[in-house]
Amino acid sequence: MPLPVRLVCSPSTDAAFARDAAAVAARIPADLELDEARAWFETALQAAYPTAVVREQDELARTDELVIVWYVTKRNLRSRIDTSILVPVPLELAWSTYVHRVCEWQIAVQLTPITVTPDGAGSEYEACYSFLGRTIRGRFRVLTTDPPSSVACEAEGMGLSVWYTTRFSAEGDGTRVHVVGDYDLPDGLVPRIADRLGLERAISHDIDRANASYRELCIRSP
Repeated sequence: MPLPVRLVCSPSTDAAFARDAAAVAARIPADLELDEARAWFETALQAAYPTAVVREQDELARTDELVIVWYVTKRNLRSRIDTSILVPVPLELAWSTYVHRVCEWQIAVQLTPITVTPDGAGSEYEACYSFLGRTIRGRFRVLTTDPPSSVACEAEGMGLSVWYTTRFSAEGDGTRVHVVGDYDLPDGLVPRIADRLGLERAISHDIDRANASYRELCIRSP
């Protein structure tokens, strides 16, 4: 490969997957061009993890011309989370509000900062999510940021896991914010199918409430 590659694996807590991905990446033939190397890596990784996906960082988001970032996801998103909203603010403001003021607009989950980084990547929060009479406590993490084009996040606690990517694009006088992701529900939390469907509807409602809160915060921002 012509340039060194840094892997960013999701979920970040799966140390075994990260080790396996690094081991496969170390076997990439040296004579391959970058696109060929990424395709080779994804195919080889799928031998152990059939749903693994390898995505290259957007070129415009690169801050180091000598390093390529590949986002390595253990499995492809099923997209049960797939929502889009238009906020009437410029791209940079939409992105910074989403990433740096998440504790203000994320009303569905109570977030308490643990570590906050200048660009958002690597930030971690204590998370408390209450729904259907239950309370789940865990951690919320910002995995990667490509300002002002995207941010990837994950949350987990007591068997519930959520992961999603949010992309930002200029549209007219505002910004289109598109969130795509998925989640795992812990075994035993919802023993009946009807309960599971009810929980999924509750999660969807909470996402809509958070989106509305985010939009309002964007409008109020200077």
